[in-house]
Amino acid sequence: MTSDVILVAEDNPDDAFIVKMMFKRAGLLRTLHIVDDGQKVIDWLSGNDSFSDRIKHPLPEIVLLDLKMPVKTGFEALEWIRSRKPFEKLPVIILSSSDDPKDVKRAFELGATKYFVKSPQLQDVLEYLRTN
Repeated sequence: MTSDVILVAEDNPDDAFIVKMMFKRAGLLRTLHIVDDGQKVIDWLSGNDSFSDRIKHPLPEIVLLDLKMPVKTGFEALEWIRSRKPFEKLPVIILSSSDDPKDVKRAFELGATKYFVKSPQLQDVLEYLRTN
């Protein structure tokens, strides 16, 4: 897997913009690729259809995953990721507006690496990525 690529699944354009800006301001030298639903995460990782070009759509080192998305949810994408041998150990970080304990519990049961509740600064996420 490439060491500088992060796949971000975020359907809210404002939140996607905030993630991009925070990475830029923090000086994290990672390439962000943003998709807007869980099905696109699955298609990206499996190299389906328009995601088959690994130069344009490289395998990520980390996936940042929102839970509440159209087409397929973050839960569905996470479940798919963990059911595939090549991605069993791929770090999947949940970045959700939900702080519902049931969502947190389910995410970890499905194999999330870490769970963060969205905040305007995203400092916890950035600090985690700096040290891992």
